[in-house]
Amino acid sequence: MTELKGKNALVTGSSQGIGRVIAQTLAEQGCRVWVNCAHSRENAERVAEEIRTSGGSADTVLCDVSNEQAVESMFEYLQEKGGIDILVNNARLDPWQRKKEMSEGEWFDRVLSVNLKGAFLCSEAFFRRAIPRRFGRIVNMASVRSFRPAEPDMIAYGVSKLGMHALTRAYANNGAKYNITANTVCPGMVVTENIHKRLTPEKYAEESAAIPLGRGATGQEIADAVLFAIRNGYVTGETININGGMYYAP
Repeated sequence: MTELKGKNALVTGSSQGIGRVIAQTLAEQGCRVWVNCAHSRENAERVAEEIRTSGGSADTVLCDVSNEQAVESMFEYLQEKGGIDILVNNARLDPWQRKKEMSEGEWFDRVLSVNLKGAFLCSEAFFRRAIPRRFGRIVNMASVRSFRPAEPDMIAYGVSKLGMHALTRAYANNGAKYNITANTVCPGMVVTENIHKRLTPEKYAEESAAIPLGRGATGQEIADAVLFAIRNGYVTGETININGGMYYAP
């Protein structure tokens, strides 16, 4: 098991939701955590302050991960601050927050740009800097929807999350000789602070009833899976499905 105390971790899209809990969990393990967001600096600062108040170490870094130049600048900045040992690619566009005026093509491009291209850009910038360190951990946050046929309004999201598996396999294979591992965590429904902004009580009950365990996951249950993928240095190129039996993947 990898000792995490003193390691530097970047969790993209960690100003709220699952990312927030992952950032808090890594801080509890002794990591210095960089809380990333694209726009909500106030929310990111709040998460970092929560971590510091609990005795952990955290700072914030603003970056739109879909912007190649911005990602490179972010990693240059983080390199100056001691570098990054752990990357959790969690940033995504919320599929329930699509603006009505966006066309199908515009929405598809934007979702893949943030969810998949963003993970690639961050992984590539991280990978190049991890090679000389001979250590690195990449965790890609996908979804049970990467395995299931998508409803019309969820196709872009499902495609973006399916692509995360290809990123994982590539960086696992190319990183093995440098002690860089890459794994995918695939949650099902997760009960975050924003769940009822997305789902009506009726829809939430319907979704819960379709899960064999009868409920959504807590953010902490997902963060524990991420922690396992980071701490266990012999797990690489794998997918951790954590969805209450919602989908029994092969």
